[in-house]
Amino acid sequence: MRRFFTQQVAGDTVTVTGQEAKHMARVLRMEEGDELILFDGSGVDYTGRITAVTAEAVEIEVLSSSEAENEPRVRIHICQAVIKSDHLDYVVQKCTEMGAYGFLPFLSDRCVKRPDEKSAAKLVERERRIALEAAKQCGRSRVPKVDDILTGKALAARLKEAEGLVLLAYEDEKKTQIRQVLEEHPNAADIYVVIGPEGGFAASEVLMLQEAGAKVCSLGRLILRSETAGLAAAAMIGYHLMEGKS
Repeated sequence: MRRFFTQQVAGDTVTVTGQEAKHMARVLRMEEGDELILFDGSGVDYTGRITAVTAEAVEIEVLSSSEAENEPRVRIHICQAVIKSDHLDYVVQKCTEMGAYGFLPFLSDRCVKRPDEKSAAKLVERERRIALEAAKQCGRSRVPKVDDILTGKALAARLKEAEGLVLLAYEDEKKTQIRQVLEEHPNAADIYVVIGPEGGFAASEVLMLQEAGAKVCSLGRLILRSETAGLAAAAMIGYHLMEGKS
């Protein structure tokens, strides 16, 4: 069955409006009696049946609900330095597909793209839409949260207070691999992965993040592009957990 997002499911009847309703009625030409799945991003799926269709809204009877079984048991937070918009789109889309729980974009010393307040708000709103569409496409029941853009210092302060494992992917780290750190922290419920910008981290930033509790690690022998590193880390974490090594 097709999946659609709605802000909140409460009660036995749901009215879907906006783009989702237009997509149902005008693009897919869904009719009364058609069944579908609704999700509100909370991790619950709702099976429903269409009871009425208009040009602006679709009425749906909720038949049943169930907790999603496809969400990772560990919450992966991608802390991504701001990069070119289309590259950031790729990070959010693909890491959502890999099960990321949330995104914390931040400004690093070597960020090429440094949006002003208005541009930053538009960028974050764009990435939230991409996270939603990616969650729908891959069958997730939870939509990753995309936070407002942080400064590097604000990110470090946030991570210092965070409960969980913080990984700093650093191209100059030669000894410690991500696998080793994961094996040393088998019970982490939250894992934060910090990814630098196109030009990498300044040494002072690495020190600041280490002081905030980050574990510096390598993602392998090759140097990955910024938009690839978060996806690679999420895949490695997912594989490690599926293999039962945690």
